[in-house]
Amino acid sequence: METPISFWREALCAAAARLGRSVRLMEVCGSHSFAAAKFGLRSLLPDSVRLLSGPGCPVCVSGPGFIDRAIALCRRNVRVAVFGDLLRIPGSAGTLQGEAGLMVIYSPEEALDYAVAHPDKEVVLAAVGFEPTLSAGAAILELAAERNAANFSLLCDFKRIRPVLDLLAADSGTRLDGFLLPGHVASVVGEAGFAGLALPGVISGFSAENMLHSILLLLQSIEQGGPAVINNYPEVVEASGNLAALAMIEHCFEPGPSEWRGMGNVPGGGWLIRPEFARFDAAKRFDLPLSAAREPAGCRCGEVLRGALAPDECPLFGRGCTPAHPVGACMVSGEGACAAAYRYREVAP
Repeated sequence: METPISFWREALCAAAARLGRSVRLMEVCGSHSFAAAKFGLRSLLPDSVRLLSGPGCPVCVSGPGFIDRAIALCRRNVRVAVFGDLLRIPGSAGTLQGEAGLMVIYSPEEALDYAVAHPDKEVVLAAVGFEPTLSAGAAILELAAERNAANFSLLCDFKRIRPVLDLLAADSGTRLDGFLLPGHVASVVGEAGFAGLALPGVISGFSAENMLHSILLLLQSIEQGGPAVINNYPEVVEASGNLAALAMIEHCFEPGPSEWRGMGNVPGGGWLIRPEFARFDAAKRFDLPLSAAREPAGCRCGEVLRGALAPDECPLFGRGCTPAHPVGACMVSGEGACAAAYRYREVAP
């Protein structure tokens, strides 16, 4: 039987009262952004506790330069395979939607199978995401090597969340007190992947009750005064993570710098294809330059992703920017903070 809402409201108010000050928390998972908006969780929090959305939407945090590179490949007669959530993400040269040669896929294997069946065509899988998607990327690289798919390559913009959490923890502008940590990422990296955080963090699942409990644990951890990581998703997350997935990732990828929307170039904030698999690296194969890509005019997604701006504080929100006619990435993706806030705005505080 679920715990009554009144219990969580009273428990959260009591924990906030013991702290006796304003608290700023950040959830750093797109699924948490969606769930918080859907269940109206912010309306249950005390006035002194603010829950901010962070850079947890993998489609949102990939910079416009990645989209520009994918568009450039399409215009060079390359078959570019993408998942549907990338189609309307804006680059400085527009979106991928409508580009010739584009393949919309449901699994990475579709792109590899197509490449093997059409050896006369260059096929590139454009992939973004955090460690769960990264492990699938590692599996497809190993399979491409096994199948000797010489015409297949990967244009990847995989992100590594930990360095960004360290940047956010030290950001005097955002002034965070703690993190609601992403359960999906933690299912791969484990509790160990967040060890040594400068701020308290709670690994959370995605039900309303689990998220409320995680926020309560986070307030209690802040009250105790020391940074610590609490695993409130033990049925999925182990202390050391998924060792098989981590081994595959290490075999195929290595940490490197990466461009994050709203945060610029983050040292160690991405994953690069290892030299042993360089023949499958589309950026090298096609000599794709890094562009000084620009955000669409008026778009403030970068500030939303840093927690510096709530979605409805953007002047374009619900006016010039809607899910039907999005201006920025945060309104495009189903896990984007702006799209979630717009869809469930009737239950927002």
